[in-house]
Amino acid sequence: MREIDATQGKGSEALQLKFNENAFPLSSNVFYRSEMTQFLRGKQAGVQRDFSAGLDPSLFAIDELVRYGINSQISALAYDPVQSLLAVGTNDTQFGPGQVYVFGQTRVSVVFPLPRKASVRTVQFSADKLVALDSRNEISCFSLETTRIVSSYAPPGGVTAILTDPVLDYALIGLQNGEVVAYDLDRQGPTPLRIPNFWKQQNPRCRSAPIVSLALHPRDIGILLIGYSEGAVIYSFKSDKTTRVFQYELPPGAPGGDSDSTSGNTRRYPRLTQALWHPTGTFVLTGHEDSSLVVWDSKDGRKILARTLQNIHVDQPGASSKVLGSTPGTFAFKTPLFRIAWCSKENPDDTGLLVAGGTATTSVEKGLSFLDLGQTPVYATSSWQVLSNYFEKPKGQHTLATPPNSEVVEFCLIPRKSPYYAGSHDPIAVIALLTSGELVTLSFPSGHPISPTNQLHPSLTYVHPFVSRIDLGYVDRTRWLGMVENRSKGPLILKGGAEAKHPILKFANRNVIQSAHADGTIRIWDAGHGDEVENGSVLQIDLSRAIGRSSEINVSRMSISGATGELAVGLRTGETTIFRWGRNKDFGRNTTQTEVKNFGLQSITSRAEPSLKEGLLPLTLLEGQGPVSALKMTGVGFVAAGFETGKIVVIDLRGPAVIYDAGIDDFAQYSGRGSVRKSTKQQPRKPEWPTCIEFGVMSLESEGDN
Repeated sequence: MREIDATQGKGSEALQLKFNENAFPLSSNVFYRSEMTQFLRGKQAGVQRDFSAGLDPSLFAIDELVRYGINSQISALAYDPVQSLLAVGTNDTQFGPGQVYVFGQTRVSVVFPLPRKASVRTVQFSADKLVALDSRNEISCFSLETTRIVSSYAPPGGVTAILTDPVLDYALIGLQNGEVVAYDLDRQGPTPLRIPNFWKQQNPRCRSAPIVSLALHPRDIGILLIGYSEGAVIYSFKSDKTTRVFQYELPPGAPGGDSDSTSGNTRRYPRLTQALWHPTGTFVLTGHEDSSLVVWDSKDGRKILARTLQNIHVDQPGASSKVLGSTPGTFAFKTPLFRIAWCSKENPDDTGLLVAGGTATTSVEKGLSFLDLGQTPVYATSSWQVLSNYFEKPKGQHTLATPPNSEVVEFCLIPRKSPYYAGSHDPIAVIALLTSGELVTLSFPSGHPISPTNQLHPSLTYVHPFVSRIDLGYVDRTRWLGMVENRSKGPLILKGGAEAKHPILKFANRNVIQSAHADGTIRIWDAGHGDEVENGSVLQIDLSRAIGRSSEINVSRMSISGATGELAVGLRTGETTIFRWGRNKDFGRNTTQTEVKNFGLQSITSRAEPSLKEGLLPLTLLEGQGPVSALKMTGVGFVAAGFETGKIVVIDLRGPAVIYDAGIDDFAQYSGRGSVRKSTKQQPRKPEWPTCIEFGVMSLESEGDN
C-alpha cells in the first residue's frame, strides 16, 4: 500500500490491509529488491518478461489487521479520572453507524456497537460500566471488563436526560412527560421508583414540561435537582417531596439575555436549558435559552443574581443586555448556552463557571468563556450584598480560545483524580467538540492548546484537527526503535486500560503512517502488522513553523526514508521541506528565524520547536517551483521532487544542494498520429508533469560485458 487519501468529512477512518504471505511469493523485501533490479537491467538489455504472468486473484487474501480513526461525526464525550479512560460517541451518518469508542493508554481501545442503528446522544461512566443513550431513546449498558454489552432498556417514553453516579448502581432517567424513572444497572432491569412531574403540580396550566437536566447534590446523594423546561425543583428522596422551586421571571421592561429591545415589553419566562449545583451545594445555577445565568440560594429559594456573560442584573427593568454588532448602531445576537460546568479547584469553595455559548455571534474570538469567581463567601456569616457581589464581580473573566469560525457545542473536563462534583473537581484540561466535528484540547484554566500527540489515542488525532492527507511508508525496525522523540509535555491524560499481548516480528520493517492535519501538524507513528508495536510513540512535526507561516498549508506529498528516517514534505504552494533526526541545540529557547540560502535551498535549522529536545528537526527548504506532484526520499541521501509546472529537482542531502533541475520536456518523448493531409494548424501539446518518482539501481552501457 503506497498511499491513502483521507477525506475531510464527518468521519475520518483508515484501514490497514495485508496480503496473505503464504499465497503471495514476494514476501521478502530482499527478494523483491533483487527481482526489481533484474527487471530494470533486463529491460535495459532488451529482455522482455511479464512478471504478472501466472498471478491469480486467489493468491491475494486481503485481511483486516487493525482499524484506526473515528467512523463518523462525534456527538458525545465522557471521561473517568479513576480508570483514566475516555469515551467517545458518534452519530449515525452516511459515513458510518453510531457507536461508542473507549480509549486508554497508548494503543488501548475498544469499540461498542449499538444494538440498533442510531446516533449516540450521551455517554456516562458508572464504575465498571459504560451507559449510552441513543437517538432511539434506548439505553445500553456495556461492561468495561468483558468489553461486551450487558443489557439494553427502552424506557416508557422519550428520554430527555440521564444521570449516573460512581457510587450508584442505578441510572436516573428523565422523560419527555416530566417523570423520572430508575434503571438498575446491576440487576439489569427497571425499578419501582417513579418520580412524578412536579412542575405540573406547581403549574397545572402547563401543557408540557419535559425534563432537561438532572443533578445530584454534591454532598447529599438523597437530594436531586430536577430541571424542567420552565423551571427547576429540588427533590428529597427522604421526604419524597420538593423542597424548593425556582422559576426565572422577567417583568415588563427587563431585558433578560435578549439583545432585541422589543422583546422586553411583556412579562416573560425564559425556558430553562440546564440546572446545576455549586460544588458545595450552597447555590443553584440555572441557564436559560435567552443566555441568562441565574444564581439561586438553595436554602430558601431566593434569586441572588441574574446576569449574562456581558451584563449583570438583566432581570431588572431598565437594565441593558445589548451587545454591539460589527457595525456602528447595530446589535448582535447571542449564541445559545450549549453547556455549563461549575468547576472548582482542590478546595471546593474556590470555584468558577465554564460556559459554552452565550457570546455574540459577531465575536471574532471563539471558544469557552470562564468566569473565575474565586473563594466562595462563608454562607452563614455573609450578608446578601456580599453574596450578590461575589457573582457580580468575578476575580477574572477570559476566553479559552478555539479555532475561528467554529463554536464549541460540547466539552468534557479532565479532572485530576476525583470523579465526583459532576466531573468538574480540580480539572487540568478540557476537550472541546466544535461544530465542525473536530476536537480541541485546552489546558485549564489557562486555555493553552494541548497537542494530542502521545496524549490521546492515534484514532482521535484524525479529528484533532481533521486529517488532510495520509501516506504509508516503511522504516527499518532497528531505526524505528531508536526514533523516540524527547519533548516537554504535561501530565498524561489517559493512563488506563491493559494492553493486549501480540507476537513480535523482529525481522520485519515497520509500517509507518504519516498524517498531515489542517493545522499544519504532521504526525508519524507505527501502524503495526497486527503484532506487538514495540515503539508506540508518535512523532510530531510543526510544518507551519518550519515554512514560516500559519495559513495555506496544504500538503500534497510526503515521503519517508526507510533507512535513515528522514522525511520530505511537499505542499500545493510549491515548497518542499526536509526533516532530519537530531538534537535541538536551541531547546528551550525561541530563537530568531534566519534565512540562509545555499545552492538553491534555504536552511531552516533555526525553526525547530523550542519544546522539542530530540526528534525530527527541520533541515532545508526548497521554495516555490509550483504545486508538488511527486516526491521520493531515498535511503542514501537523495530527494527527488516533481512539480505540476513540469520541473524535476534532485537534492543531495550531503550539502544539502540541488544537483539536478530540469523540465520534463527536456527528456520526455512525444508521439502523434500521422496524416496524409497537411494541416496548417499546429495542435497545442497538453502539459505534462511527473506524478510518480522512483529511484533504481541501473547498469551503464557495456558495464556487464567486462
